[in-house]
Order: sequence, then structure tokens, then C-alpha cells
Amino acid sequence: MKKLTIVKFGGSLLDLSNVNIPLIVRRIEELRCRDDVGPIAVFSAPKKYTDMLIEIGESHAQSKDVNVKPLFEPYKVLSKKYVNARYQQELLDELDLYFQEVEETLAKLNKRFEGTNKARVLTSGGELPTAALMDYVLKSKGVNSCHIHKESWPIITDDNYENATPIYEASKKRVDYLVGLLEEGKVISQAGFLGMTSDGLETVLDRGGSDQVAVFDSCLLKDKYEVDTLLLKETPVQSADPAVVTNQKLRNIRYMTYNEAVKATITGMKIVQSAAVRLARESKLPLTVAPIENMEMSTVIHAKDPTSEIVKCITGTKSCAILTINNDRSKSLEDCLRLWESYEDFLDLGTEILETGKVVRDFLLLDANFVKKHEEQLRSFDEQLEIEYGVGVVTLIGDRMKHSPGTASIAISAIPEINIKRAVFAPHTSQIILVLNEQDVETAVRSIHAKRSKMNKPQRKAKA
Repeated sequence: MKKLTIVKFGGSLLDLSNVNIPLIVRRIEELRCRDDVGPIAVFSAPKKYTDMLIEIGESHAQSKDVNVKPLFEPYKVLSKKYVNARYQQELLDELDLYFQEVEETLAKLNKRFEGTNKARVLTSGGELPTAALMDYVLKSKGVNSCHIHKESWPIITDDNYENATPIYEASKKRVDYLVGLLEEGKVISQAGFLGMTSDGLETVLDRGGSDQVAVFDSCLLKDKYEVDTLLLKETPVQSADPAVVTNQKLRNIRYMTYNEAVKATITGMKIVQSAAVRLARESKLPLTVAPIENMEMSTVIHAKDPTSEIVKCITGTKSCAILTINNDRSKSLEDCLRLWESYEDFLDLGTEILETGKVVRDFLLLDANFVKKHEEQLRSFDEQLEIEYGVGVVTLIGDRMKHSPGTASIAISAIPEINIKRAVFAPHTSQIILVLNEQDVETAVRSIHAKRSKMNKPQRKAKA
């Protein structure tokens, strides 16, 4: 089988300041020389563009006219710097079409920024023009490249416009289009995040959905090619957040299981979108995550871990909330959370009996903004629902913790002065979770990370 790499470039690499564009081109050319076909390069929106487009869309929905034109100016500036005269006008015309599409969609919003209108604004303002720009940059470097337009989009999804799920069988019917381009010797520049319904309406694959586009492309093409899935980022996957643990040596994590990657991503270490990891696991596709500057500091995510590491990483996240609800009404809330916008970032902290004899159940939600946004709906489950904000979480991640007693006690002994509000000792699920006041999270991460080497020492076998 011919070798193909599907490489995704994260938004942190695309801040439109042009710093990384030459390096992105070099990485694509390296893959083109190494492999038999391709690569397919999937591009996220430029850094902060999705948030800015959401803010603009919500303002227009409330009849506040915010100019979207400044977001398109950097594309044009970069086109003048990196695209030669032969392709300049062609790219500028396409950028104008995306601009008009965004403006027209914003103009017809009526009180709600949602559904396919939201998907169209986000992708036509972010991923699609970025993919077009990079195609013309590659062409200008003599690369035989192309980019995919919405009319030929290969990823067909359901109608959940803002958190869509790709449909494999429907998408498989369009795979010949990708194969044809690859067999013609094309390097393909593809927008991330975007999906299309079977009747041609735009959807998005939730935040981080460019990861899912890359993985789904691999799923579609793995029967035809020997596919590698490469996700390039600004920084390597390390044993803690380098912005938090500044005075200790961090370890590059060389291998993670699918399970570890999902747990770490959900609890604060944004490695790969959770849905993308699950899709890779279902298809038995390994993923490689690497910093674009130093590809040797890569992390391979797959089913088995060849190392003996017990604790892979210590993550921290703030802005969480605890919901305390009457136990009799908690099952309905739990079911709703699992279905509500496919919300998955919550943990069951168990039940407790109050002095009054009332039985309550606690849920930890990892996104306090979600709670604030839906507080009225959440209180409809129990008018006496209690919500505690200002909560943070520190999590130890590692599949091998379930066979290594003492890990939790070492972690707790590292933070004797910090109040642990709740704890979930669940090494069988590859995580130990400590719930703290959010102002204590960073101190706790640093203190526990300092004990990581002790936690990773092999346990001595007891004498017979």
C-alpha cells in the first residue's frame, strides 16, 4: 500500500503573524518527499479566530453591528507576502467570496447565533480561508497542491449543526474524490472543523474538531493507503503545563494510551479532541502528536503502553463547579447532562447523607461557564439545587496506577497545607482526582509534580 500522512496544523501555529508559515510549508514538503502520495494538510482556524467570530455573531444576533472585515485583512496581507502574482487575484477573489458569505449570514441573524448559520460564519471566517491561503502559498512554492471546496466536501455528518458526528458510510461514498486528487499527485489543503449534511448544510465538529477531521480522513482512507495521522502543535506533550510548573524539569511523554489521552484532555491538558481520540481507538489508528519546531519530541497515542511509567502527567483546571442535588432527582440530571449538547465534562462525586437525613448527590462539572449559562435549566431539576463555584481540579493520569498502591498517598502528602474539598480515588479509570479551591490548583500541581519521580519508582516486591 502507498504511504500517506494526514497532518493537522493547530490554531496556535496559525496566528496570521506569518511566523510559522515557512515552517509549515517545510513540514509539508518533507512529508511530500517522504511518502508516496499526499500529504493531506488539515488547518485549524487562526489563533483566537473562532472566539472572535462567536463574539461577532452573538453581537449581530442582538442587532449590534460589529465589522468582520478586520478579520479578513491579515489573510490579504499574507497573500501579498507569500503568494506570487500568478495566483494573487485568484486567492483575493476567493477571500472576498468568504467575506461576503460571512457578512450575508450575519445580516440575516435574528436573536440567535446558532445552527448552520453559526457553522457557516465560523468556518467561512476561519478554517476555509486559511486552507485556501495555504494552498496558494504552496502553489507559489512550486508544490502541486489544491484545496477542497464545500461543494465537494468529503465529510458528511448528522444534523447536529454545532456538535456534529461524521457518518462513515455516507462519507465513504465521497472518498473517491480524495483518492483521485492524491493519485494525481496533489498535496491537499483542507479546512478543519467543517462538516456538511447530506443536503449541503454546514456543520461543525465541536471545539477542537479539526483533530476529528484529520482522524476521520484517516478512517476513510486507511483501506486504500498506509496512513499516518500527525497532529502538529506549538509545544510537546509534557508531564505538566510548562506555564504552571516553571521551576522543575518536565518530561516529554513519549507514549500515551487512548484512555490516558482522553482523561488528560478532559481535565485540563488539551492534547487531542476527545471525540477524535475515541474515533481513533474505534478504528485502531495510532496518533502522533508533535511540536512543529522539534518533531523528535513526539507523543504516540495508541492502545498499548510500552513504558513502565505509573503517572504520566499531572493536570490542573480552574473554573469548575459542584452541583449538590436531591438524590431522588439526580438520575434525571445525570441523563440530561449526558445528552445535553453531548456534555461529557462532569464527574459523579457520589452521595452523602446530611445531618437532616436528606440524601444528596454531588456532581463536579469542569466548566463553570457551562453551569452559569444553563443555571436556570439546571435548577429546574431541583429548586433546592446548590451550586458551588470557585472550584478547581488537580488530576493524576496513568493507566498503571491501578497496579501501583501508594500513588494517592504520595500525592496527598505533597500538599499538606491545601484543603482537599473532595477526592475521587479511581486508579482503575486511570485517574486520581483532587477537588480544591481554584486558587490552590497551580500550587498543588507544582507540589505533586515534584513527587512524580517518586510515584514512578517501581514498587519493591515483598519478601517471601
